Amino acid sequence: MKLTSLTLALSIALSGHAIAADKKEDKKPKTLSEMVKDQTEFAGIFNLYQDEKTGEHLMVINDSQLDTPFVYFAHTVDGVTDAGHFRGSYRETKLIEFRKYFDRIDIISKTPRYKFDESSAISKASDANISEAVLASIKIEKEEEGKIAFKVNKLFLSEALHKVSPTPNPADKKAKKRFKVGKLDDKKSRIIKQRPYPNNLDVVVDYVFTNASPTVRGTSAVSDPRSVSVKVQHSFVALPKNNYQPRMDDARIGYFTNQFDKMTSTDWAPYQDVIKRWDLQKKDPSAALSEPVKPITWWIENTTPIEWRDTVRDAVLTWNSSFEKAGFKNALEVKVQPDDADWDAGDINYNVLRWTSSPKPPFGGYGPALANPLTGEILGSDIMLEFVFMKNRWIYDTLYTQGTMSHAEHLDTGELNCSLGHEIQQNLMFAKGLASGDKIEDKEMLRQGLTQLVLHEVGHTLGLNHNMKSSILWDEKEVHDKSKTQGIVTGSVMDYAPANIAPIGVQQGDIFQTKPGPYDDWAINYGYSTALTDDTAEQARLNEILARSSEHALAFGNDADDMRAPGRHIDPRVMIGDLSSNPAAYGADRMALINKLFTQLKDKATVEGESYQQLVTSANSLFGQYRAQAGIVSRQIGGVYVERAVVGDVNADKPFTPVPLERQTQAMDILAKFVFAPDVLKSMQPLYNYLQLQRRGFSHYGKNEDPKAHKMILGMQKTVLAQLLHPAVLLRISDTALYGNEYSLSQFMEDLTASIFVKSEEANSISHNLQIEYVNQLIAIAGLSKASKYDNLTKTAALYQLTQIADTSIGWGADTATKAHKKYIDRLIAKALEA
Repeated sequence: MKLTSLTLALSIALSGHAIAADKKEDKKPKTLSEMVKDQTEFAGIFNLYQDEKTGEHLMVINDSQLDTPFVYFAHTVDGVTDAGHFRGSYRETKLIEFRKYFDRIDIISKTPRYKFDESSAISKASDANISEAVLASIKIEKEEEGKIAFKVNKLFLSEALHKVSPTPNPADKKAKKRFKVGKLDDKKSRIIKQRPYPNNLDVVVDYVFTNASPTVRGTSAVSDPRSVSVKVQHSFVALPKNNYQPRMDDARIGYFTNQFDKMTSTDWAPYQDVIKRWDLQKKDPSAALSEPVKPITWWIENTTPIEWRDTVRDAVLTWNSSFEKAGFKNALEVKVQPDDADWDAGDINYNVLRWTSSPKPPFGGYGPALANPLTGEILGSDIMLEFVFMKNRWIYDTLYTQGTMSHAEHLDTGELNCSLGHEIQQNLMFAKGLASGDKIEDKEMLRQGLTQLVLHEVGHTLGLNHNMKSSILWDEKEVHDKSKTQGIVTGSVMDYAPANIAPIGVQQGDIFQTKPGPYDDWAINYGYSTALTDDTAEQARLNEILARSSEHALAFGNDADDMRAPGRHIDPRVMIGDLSSNPAAYGADRMALINKLFTQLKDKATVEGESYQQLVTSANSLFGQYRAQAGIVSRQIGGVYVERAVVGDVNADKPFTPVPLERQTQAMDILAKFVFAPDVLKSMQPLYNYLQLQRRGFSHYGKNEDPKAHKMILGMQKTVLAQLLHPAVLLRISDTALYGNEYSLSQFMEDLTASIFVKSEEANSISHNLQIEYVNQLIAIAGLSKASKYDNLTKTAALYQLTQIADTSIGWGADTATKAHKKYIDRLIAKALEA
């Protein structure tokens, strides 16, 4: 049968409509199951699905997870110090929420710091003037049956969650000379690992930064300065659901804290700070000593040299003695990561003692912990240990004898993290030379040093911060008596104590700390002992523990109080590298010992057929120790002892007590003899002819390789003067005269001038170098050349010293150098007075 044209047209139209209907049917939205079909699934707290062709990731969360706080945590899986990253670095912890806004998912960061009493009307305004941060806003791809799906590649390949690139420091005077990573290249960056678990999700991203025209090459750890790779892990962690009870912080004891402000409180100190600690609960709450329900388990990473594993394990387990005093048996346990383990050391579900060998390590040991931002409960931790700690591969080859004066100048980041490892390594080199590759069991000093380092870093992971005051436990004689110390050289393993090397003529005692000290036992008891169920009784129990704070063995002062930088803080007992309750006397013994060691060094540190590298490194190490003790001694002058006992503690001293006169004048005498004297470090002079670095191709190209003796010694002297003549120190000497200080500003300045301006016939080039530096500083203090930042009393004292120096004459038989020096000094002062 033939179709008419009308029928044909109608037939074609109907056919076209059917085809269009079929196409429309084809465009029907896919279900979530269809969207993730054939994609790789990573199922956990949030599900991730990865497209096998494009690598695109789809994240799926449940409706119930909206408006719910999660812990976000970022840490470096691998990096280079040039980029401000190193393996295991804990970068950031914050509280986040996923919130739905129409067809988008917002990731919000919020602060939990401010607390409001819900019964107070003002709590209705609890969000006033507090800014939340919208880290990201992502289009929802699918919403179905209580599940929400959205793409997250752009989220992870950007810096939305965490700033990966270094933040420039506007005060950095060397900023132009520092390596710059350039811009983040999201095309080269990629997600390289996904680890889903029921309670957390880890996503590892390889961030690639590009800089087409770098002006600074960077270290040899950077393969090509135009492209730098940094691997960062982003973790999303569910808040634990348990009966953990926070414990309040107290200024008398040193825990890391989460700080909270009580916004509706009228207290004088409206704070509700809580300490960071593990949730340790007894299996048998009624027992005086019980194993925990869940011990703190540490894993020794399989990268750890086998011969050192027993020492690392034993050091960790030594902390159990402190926990036993708090009522817990076997609170810590140690296992070894199998070589075929199916988990990575960066997994936050495992607490790992990790070992690395970095080209330019920023630490010898580093022990951070991740804690719940709301309660302080520690959720996980790692300890990073550097192989360089045990071996001779550090910066002491070019340090000091070339005039350089600090570790930080050798680090692109300009800072150290927990630097006890650096301190111990220098002390190891000072005490017994370097590891020779033998088993650590054959090196008792290395065993002790590694034990102290592990004890210290584990202490951090238990929540303890530094205690730089605990070094006062013994006096300068008792500290060398092994029958007294018995492995406890200081009150706390959280101090930065030096290797306790016996002075000349004294039998060697314990070198390093190998057990927790009395402060550590006390701190663990406060932080971890089981709470009573009655709140009033519990507070009374804690108060009873804290009431012991004024005991000598429990002295505490942390980084917030220490005096490691010139002019910083006031209590000379809170210092790094010091030891004994009389650190000036201890320092004098140490400097005398170093002078003797210099006379023996050439024979001990040179080997037939080898270069002089060992001699250079050893000499630098000895000088570094000498310089450190000089700085420690200087802190006594103008110092103030600080106590933090509460009102009513009858055993405590006043909050502020000036250092006694005899301690300050003792320090001045030691500085005059060991730092400012013309014969300072005369014992080192015979070595100058031999301090030659081992040549490596053109490694010293453009640099003179001879030792810079005058610059080295003046650098030490300037560091001491930076403390003694700091505006805060000189003003404090005057201020403290009003409440007990007997060492007056005028007397101190006269003593200092006399120690520097020795008799002209005794002076030499080292003296002349120092005297010119001192006069220039006095001119600046007095405000003769330009406006001075010093107080009026100090300006007056400085001017008087200048006039006294100008009035000093030299003997008739002075040599030409002395006459020339005198004329130059007189001209400096006269010109300044004329200005």
